[in-house]
Amino acid sequence: MPDMLAGQCLCGAVAYRVKAVVLAFYYCECVPCRKTTGSSAATNLKVAPVPIAWHRGADLVRLYRDRHGRHFSKAFCTICGAGLPYISRDGNALIVPAGSLDGPPPMAVGHRQFAAERPDWATLDHELPAYRGFAPTTDNGAQDVSS
Repeated sequence: MPDMLAGQCLCGAVAYRVKAVVLAFYYCECVPCRKTTGSSAATNLKVAPVPIAWHRGADLVRLYRDRHGRHFSKAFCTICGAGLPYISRDGNALIVPAGSLDGPPPMAVGHRQFAAERPDWATLDHELPAYRGFAPTTDNGAQDVSS
């Protein structure tokens, strides 16, 4: 049964809906995904290829396709730069950045890909202190939620 996925960019200028079967939910640790997200991995949903219903700002969406190496792509809002859904280069899937969703994904992350490209510093240490907001060193009254 298809899932309804709805989301928007950070600034809210672009909004979308997609009704499709989710095929996978994963972390991609490849170099291009790290470079475009500025983080240790991209977190994406791979869904059956269906048209994206742009509710706002379709004219603000740009698509970058790498001409070298892998079949890497990224769609983004030209105002805030946030990642948005796009059809894969081969047309076999729609890639939805999980961070763009307005609600929770319909499943848990199922795998990591390109894990051999993960740098040594990219760990998620659950033993580190965790805070609801900024760490106390920012002097904003954050509270430790790790206990």
